[in-house]
Order: sequence, then structure tokens, then C-alpha cells
Amino acid sequence: MIPVANFIMKGPFQAIILATVFSALTVWLAPFGIVVGAIIALITLKMGATEGFKVFAIAGVTNLVLTSLLLGSFLPGLISIAEYMLPIWVASVVLRNSDSLALSLKSILLMAGAGVAAFHLFVGDTVVWWKQLYENKFLPLLQNSGFDFSAFALNDLLAMITMLLAMLMVILWFSIVLLGRYWQGALYNAGQFQEDFYQLRLSKGVGYFAVGISLLGLILPNTLLLQDLSGVLMAGLMFQGIAIAHHTVSIKSLGRGWLIGLYFLLFVFPQTVLILAIIGLLDIWMNFRSRWKQDLK
Repeated sequence: MIPVANFIMKGPFQAIILATVFSALTVWLAPFGIVVGAIIALITLKMGATEGFKVFAIAGVTNLVLTSLLLGSFLPGLISIAEYMLPIWVASVVLRNSDSLALSLKSILLMAGAGVAAFHLFVGDTVVWWKQLYENKFLPLLQNSGFDFSAFALNDLLAMITMLLAMLMVILWFSIVLLGRYWQGALYNAGQFQEDFYQLRLSKGVGYFAVGISLLGLILPNTLLLQDLSGVLMAGLMFQGIAIAHHTVSIKSLGRGWLIGLYFLLFVFPQTVLILAIIGLLDIWMNFRSRWKQDLK
């Protein structure tokens, strides 16, 4: 991917060309949106918010026009903009202005949390909304394929789907920003990305809010808004847990097998997300990394 980043940094025009091409490809294969977002992030971080916005705007319009022509609706294009472009540009502007991955991640948590709250406000009962969508759009397809889904399992899934989507958005958005930051470091300042990521640490305000949401969840266990917001915070704190793991492997000169094992567990066992989030939450107050540096002295 570095040759792609090299081509992008030849100038804004090259960045716009690549972003437009990959944005068009996103209409057929959604994962190409990751490259679009990373291009927006890199241009914003290196050339500024205005140049980044130009790339974002042209890529977004390209996607809107193509989805309208090919699919007969602007909606898929709007989803792509919300999924791969606008939040990436905002988080990259924050990162450029603050030079802090933690503040960039915090802005993503705020956007995801606001999105969850707005969804609950406009939809009302999210389980009913997802159930109607399932019955109108997906159930006929499943029935035609002979797929059997029990009502009990369906209700459990519908109660969790907003939280899972919100967590996915946090993970996707910040991963794309990290990719853009990695490209920037690889091209202009070798080793800077690792140093920045190793020190990723959210503020105590985020920690207190996470604890407060958790306590309210115990008091009001059936409140879906609290559950969904806790998922957003869990995804953000997970990145801090991952940063601690990478820092530990580096400072203690451990083998890469430890990180491979961690990511294997992360993809195979969802409970790993919670464990990493708890480690990240505790680190806000205990600052494990500074303690380990002192131990090595």
C-alpha cells in the first residue's frame, strides 16, 4: 500500500484521481471504501483540512452519482459517505490539529455516540425498528433460501444489532485513521507511528463516563441506549488495550507471536474485546506503560 501512498503525495490532483477511482469501485465492492478513507486521512494530515475536504467532497459526489445512476437511489452513496468518508475527515482534522491519536479517537467516540443517541431518538424502540426491517427486507430472502431463524435467537440479535453496528463503526473509522497515520509516518517520519500508537491513552473524562454508563447499566439493565453507548466506549477502550499490548511486546522484547495470538483471539473470541477494554479502562488511572518503563530502569 505504500506505493499507493507515494502516488497520492505527488499532489492533490493525484489524490483526487485515486480517491475518485476507489470511490467508484466502492459501489461494487464496499471494502474499497477503506482505501478512500485512508486517502482522505493522509491528505488531511499532510496537506490540511481544506485539501482533505476537497478529496472527500469529490469522492463523495462520485459515489452519490454512481449509486443514483446504477442503483436508482442516493441512499447507498450516503451510507458510504457516513461509513468511509465524513467521520474519517473529521477525525483526521482533529489529529492534524492536536497531534494526538487519543483526541482523534475521542472525536470518533463522540460521533458514534451521537449517532446512537440520534438513532434512538428518531426511531424510538430500536428492536421494533430492526424487526420491521428484517421482516420487510430480509425475511422473504431467508424464506426463499430455506433458512430457519428461531424467534428467540432473532429477538436477542435485534436487541444487540445497534450496539454491534456502533462498535463496528468505531473500529472501522479509527482503523482507517490509523492507516492514514501509518502512511504519513512511513513516508515522512519513520517510527513516529509506532511511538504515537504505543502512547495512545484516553482521558480520565472518558474513563469516568464509561464507569458511569456501566453503573447505570446495572441499575437499569434493560435500557438499550445504555447498552449501545457502552458498546461504543468498549470499542474505543479496546484500542487502548491493543496499544498496551504492542507497547509491552516492544519494551519487553517479546516475540511477535504474542501479538499474532492476541489478534487471533480477538477475531475468534468476541470476549477478548471486553478484556482489552477493561485493561484500557484501568490504564487510564494506573498507567501501566509508565510503570513498566520504571521497572526496566
